[in-house]
Amino acid sequence: MNILIICEVDYLRKVVFDVHWLAESMSLLGHRVYVLYYESLWGVNGWKTSKRTTIARALPNAKVELICPNFLKIPILSRASAFVSHYFEIKKVIKDEHIDAIVLYSVPTNGLQAIHWAKYFNIPVVFRSIDVLNQLVPYSILRPITKMLEKEVYSSVDRILTITPKLSEYVVKLGADPNKVGILPIPVDTNLFCPSDDTGDLRQKWGIGDDDKIILFMGTLFNFSGLDGFIPKFYIIVSQMPNTKLLIVGDGEQRSRLEHLIWAYGLQKHVILTGFQPYQDIPKYINLADVCINPFVINDTTKDIFPGKTVQFLACGKPLVMRPLDGVKVVISGEEQGVVYATDDDKMALEVLSLLNSDERRMRLGQNGIEYVRKNHDCRQVAKQLEKELAELVNRKDMGM
Repeated sequence: MNILIICEVDYLRKVVFDVHWLAESMSLLGHRVYVLYYESLWGVNGWKTSKRTTIARALPNAKVELICPNFLKIPILSRASAFVSHYFEIKKVIKDEHIDAIVLYSVPTNGLQAIHWAKYFNIPVVFRSIDVLNQLVPYSILRPITKMLEKEVYSSVDRILTITPKLSEYVVKLGADPNKVGILPIPVDTNLFCPSDDTGDLRQKWGIGDDDKIILFMGTLFNFSGLDGFIPKFYIIVSQMPNTKLLIVGDGEQRSRLEHLIWAYGLQKHVILTGFQPYQDIPKYINLADVCINPFVINDTTKDIFPGKTVQFLACGKPLVMRPLDGVKVVISGEEQGVVYATDDDKMALEVLSLLNSDERRMRLGQNGIEYVRKNHDCRQVAKQLEKELAELVNRKDMGM
């Protein structure tokens, strides 16, 4: 099949996530995959020159052709101009590349355009739902508009594949036909994300001793990261286990507040802030850890999501202590899949401390996590599920159904 994947994030510079895994996994199955994206991290004024690039970011042997349509690199006008340019570019790609099916990740920038041209050319559109999109809009005044557009998109596509039952409930609530909604798990490359002892270079780089116990947080430092609540409790862990370090791999808006807390609690020697790190090094950082954490504050943005890093931690055999996000709990029940839920910062600290003190429990949970991910989230298996979904939709279109 010739597959067009449409998103509104910067495929080249965005942290590798679901769209990269699926696009590149589908190419390894022998399909021709095109990704049309919006260069959201443009940062420079001027007119963006349309370009095509062949690349693989998640899977080395993959081959995906990227298409970045023109747009004005001017604040406010950038999205508006992209709305127009993507309209014409989507038509061109569908026609020139004989596209058989579209996988859509976006709504406001290019979602309606994709649906319009898909209907015109009689090709199916599958919407891939991985977030509550209107909650990701940085300007609250624009969220109702985005939600309205979500309703239009969800009621118009041929199929919606969410990552959790909670997101399935969400899209149905916004107008999706329940009969058109299914689940496609978050994919991960279990050949890359797997247990490994090859961490000596990182230990040397960050001054981590062989006897140090490592707690890992990984991801963008959003204000809802929960680290500002965990760091004061980490002080208690350090008082009982002085050889413990908190490794924070990532960056973002909350960094300055975290740095202030680190100084306030005298934890400079126990907390390492690495900033963002190259994607290929992420498995090494995870394998440095004894325990991984995700202390996200539960709110409208986080409660129904399933963070992709969850399966990356588990795939490397690391027990994960995290907040009981509804989006995760409905899929992962608990320790049988390598996850320990903690409802507040005190309980999170106690569970982390318990795991650090028990090699047997860490190993048991780690093995549970590995088995769960390999059975449910391996990117090759997930890609085959998507391949089947697309083939069935294409056949139905061909038969006039």
